[in-house]
Amino acid sequence: YSDVNGSGPNLGLKPSTSDNYEIGAKAFVGDVARVNAAVFRTDTEGELVTSQSGTYAVYSNAGKTKRQGLELSADVNLPYNFGLYGAYTYLDAKFTSDYLSSGNTVRTGNKIPGTYRSQVYGEVTWKAPSVGFSTALEARYNSKVFVDDVNSDSAPSYTVFNVRAVLQQELQKWRFSEYVRVENLFDKDYIGSVRVNDSNSRFFEAAPGRNYLMGVNVTYRF
Repeated sequence: YSDVNGSGPNLGLKPSTSDNYEIGAKAFVGDVARVNAAVFRTDTEGELVTSQSGTYAVYSNAGKTKRQGLELSADVNLPYNFGLYGAYTYLDAKFTSDYLSSGNTVRTGNKIPGTYRSQVYGEVTWKAPSVGFSTALEARYNSKVFVDDVNSDSAPSYTVFNVRAVLQQELQKWRFSEYVRVENLFDKDYIGSVRVNDSNSRFFEAAPGRNYLMGVNVTYRF
């Protein structure tokens, strides 16, 4: 990695160190549902951050950071071959000590850019096993996300919907599957990703509109 002058390796960069803690549980609820839950925390010293970007990126060590949160998911089988799946992640990721970035002070309590505080995913599925057909409607939500260490701006939250379908056939040792997928079903305009700490303030990257994916898989079992 280049130094601040772009003239050589960044010999001042040190490895970050982290202490990780996690506890979780998995449970079956009757014969139709499975539930997973976990809480976690990560304390990091010497967090690697982008101190300069542009033609080339320069990295440095911040002070301390903390990430803590929880993950929940549930998978439910319903009558008539319907199913539900849902997952939720809460993440509180922040700097826990001040440091300088490109001449600006990053304050304790600022959110780590590029991290979503809340993420939700859910889908409703249906299968017709007799003909090898399955389909699902998906929904995905991401909360707003900050674009730089000083939290000067953020990309807004968004929710998008997708739909997929698969048809499978088996012939002796051969398995064929045809699939189609429609992303961003309602053609929503939203920011799909951010360029963290971009020196030209070109932080935002638009997600594609409604788009389609089709394909065929062929498998042979020996």
